[in-house]
Amino acid sequence: MTPIDEVTFLRKVQRLLEEGDFVATYKFALLQALADLSVENGPAPDGTPIVSLEQLAEKFIEYYWRQARPYRDGMELLQNAGKQAAILNRVVQAHGRYEVSLGAARSYPNGWRQLVKTVVDTVETMPLWKLQIIAGRPEEFLYRRGTYEDGRIILEPSVANCFRSFHPFIVNLVRAAWIDHLLRIRINQGLVGERGDLSEFLFGSERRPLHQFRTILQEHQSGKCFYCEKRVPRSGVLDHFIPWVRYPVDLGHNFVFAHPKCNNLKRDYLTHPNHLLRWREQNLDCADELAEQFDSIVLRHDAGRSRKIALWAYEQAELVKVRVWIAADEFAGLGGEWRRILRPYPASVNR
Repeated sequence: MTPIDEVTFLRKVQRLLEEGDFVATYKFALLQALADLSVENGPAPDGTPIVSLEQLAEKFIEYYWRQARPYRDGMELLQNAGKQAAILNRVVQAHGRYEVSLGAARSYPNGWRQLVKTVVDTVETMPLWKLQIIAGRPEEFLYRRGTYEDGRIILEPSVANCFRSFHPFIVNLVRAAWIDHLLRIRINQGLVGERGDLSEFLFGSERRPLHQFRTILQEHQSGKCFYCEKRVPRSGVLDHFIPWVRYPVDLGHNFVFAHPKCNNLKRDYLTHPNHLLRWREQNLDCADELAEQFDSIVLRHDAGRSRKIALWAYEQAELVKVRVWIAADEFAGLGGEWRRILRPYPASVNR
């Protein structure tokens, strides 16, 4: 199959969301997982973009983990036009077992492997081969059944690059369609208030444990602001170094401790390579040290994943000639120096 061009790809994704047969929300989760893993995965040694069902299952658990809480009045949102989605039921059970902490769930290898295996079986049975049915006809533009082997799919030529190029746009499309689907389920209509409230519930940041990241990073930075390097006299704030709006995930190594003023000035911009270098030295070169502290209080982290997200963010920013933030109202153009900062890397961070 020849590589798909970007315009055709976007049109097919749009048609998939508008004309696909969506009974449960699994297809939305699968499409977002493919987009996220196109950012987070490196290609195989031969350059092939491979995605395993185990990776997809872990993404499903991550997405549904937040959504498994009661939405209102002790009631869960229904994720299926019929009975509740099986994956959500499994995640709800894990919630109770691991005290609502995804980090705690991951720290129990046997229980985590069993949960992932159960979700793998559902993904393979349900959405994997139904996702690409558009207006009743199969259109295998993302991956093909014929190349599926050993629990792995191979993305079609240029698909991973299209996902990387349009990641925020595609994720926003998927999430809007996900919300619309939930609102069409009759039993949900009496529970749901403002649409923005629903969006925050489904996809917002996991704010509950973030103060613990702040304590660790405040000590790690000797009480100084990451951006201006001056002491923070009172309570500081956490900042997503790669902004949440660019890649919405909370991972320990992506956080920095900062003055509220610096955080407000930096906003949702990518930062100058000088800041990038300090982030690498402070958070990624010290990945194992921070990981031990995050693990001690069961906080989510993945230094290798954080590095890959940063690589993608700066790669895309350079392509579209983004201006990066330095300080206050000072910005600069982004050249290729970020590559030297991120690419030669200690092996431990790529584990």
